[in-house]
Amino acid sequence: MKLQAKKVSKTFIRKGNGEKIALNEISFTLKEGSFCCITGESGRGKSTLLNILTGLLKPSSGKVFIDGKELYGDYTEKQRTELRNQKIGYMMQGAALLENLTVYQNIVCPREIKGQIVPRETVDVILEKLNISSIQNSYPSEISGGEYRRVSLARTLLHNPEILIADEPTSNLDEQSASVVREVLREYWLTGKSVIVVTHDKKFDMNFDKKSLDDKNFLNNKNFTDDKNFLDNEKFLERQKQIGINYSTITLDGKEE
Repeated sequence: MKLQAKKVSKTFIRKGNGEKIALNEISFTLKEGSFCCITGESGRGKSTLLNILTGLLKPSSGKVFIDGKELYGDYTEKQRTELRNQKIGYMMQGAALLENLTVYQNIVCPREIKGQIVPRETVDVILEKLNISSIQNSYPSEISGGEYRRVSLARTLLHNPEILIADEPTSNLDEQSASVVREVLREYWLTGKSVIVVTHDKKFDMNFDKKSLDDKNFLNNKNFTDDKNFLDNEKFLERQKQIGINYSTITLDGKEE
């Protein structure tokens, strides 16, 4: 699945405080099988961009395309919801778990609502990978912030989307837990899926030749064959041979209006 943004802008109207330009003519293309990190200081519009890319927030101007179809023109609101349910998984930054359901129930709930059978062993594998098996019968109010983030990611992974979008997946995590999350996301990408991560975690792109461009045209693609940290294993080299992987970093660094 190919995702493309063309000159996407978003302006918010503030009561008594005029306009705030959150995004200004952002353009980039996410090819199938790509891993993209979006970085930048707080308040630069990173989460706003994700909300637009996932069909939750209509841009003030510009267009978003999914496999050539315009997200806010060719899709109805219902179809955009179906797209998120079927092909785009979105791990949001804020609270997203239901307080009256256990961790396990929160993870499987979206699938069960759609009438799908969720194999217990599939959930168990995800729980184990994220080191949250021990809290599966706990409620959201009983777990830590870091555990909450991993539960949200587990629910998104169970969805098995073609594009997984995660907003600050390693925030509030200790280094050991953050390392687990980075590895899980990398493994998911290596299966052939696309991943977009908004992050302040520099270890996502430890050896990446990052370049900041202005808001009107920012995308720095680079093919990797010799990264000895985040990308160092035989699976990555094989994937690169198959599709010529793009691993990229986008930096939103325009001055706040």
